[in-house]
Amino acid sequence: MPRRLAPLSLICTLLMAGVAGSTTVIPPTFESLVSNASTIFVGEVMDVRAVWMSTPRGRAIKTYVTFRVEDVWKGSVGTVTQLEFLGGTIGETTMEVVGMPAFRDGQRTVLFVSGERTVSPLVGFYHGRMRVEKDPYGVDRVRTYDGRSLGNPSEVGVQRPNYMTQVTPMRLADLASAVRGRVLAGRAR
Repeated sequence: MPRRLAPLSLICTLLMAGVAGSTTVIPPTFESLVSNASTIFVGEVMDVRAVWMSTPRGRAIKTYVTFRVEDVWKGSVGTVTQLEFLGGTIGETTMEVVGMPAFRDGQRTVLFVSGERTVSPLVGFYHGRMRVEKDPYGVDRVRTYDGRSLGNPSEVGVQRPNYMTQVTPMRLADLASAVRGRVLAGRAR
């Protein structure tokens, strides 16, 4: 059974409060996700590696996630990039940071990356990650960080009133158009 680092949960809380300013994550709107991201790209997870790090209060775990970049919608990034997240698992020891997304090899995802170095490199922690999945016809579709169907960009950060309603996930190409349009609109101001 994995061992949890009880003292590190306090460290995480203190680090998050000190670095991020708060542990509360307010769901960002689509406009906020795009405008607060310095880089937005579609990538496939190539490697997930957790390492120990020293902090003033003791040891903590940091996870490095390496992505093969398929398409860049905002900013610039190479064909391979790496992001670092606080928390992770080494052996049977897990340091969990609430709201931190988990990644596994082969996953395709859209990432809204903040320009700030904080506990999470993503805008709005897990909100800055959208899953990309192929439908039965081979079309790339987009889901939210928690797997809910994203019907259109206006649904980002909004809880659907009737979560039982069936929604066809939007096409990745449609999200790309919406993001690029929002980026251009932001530059025109």
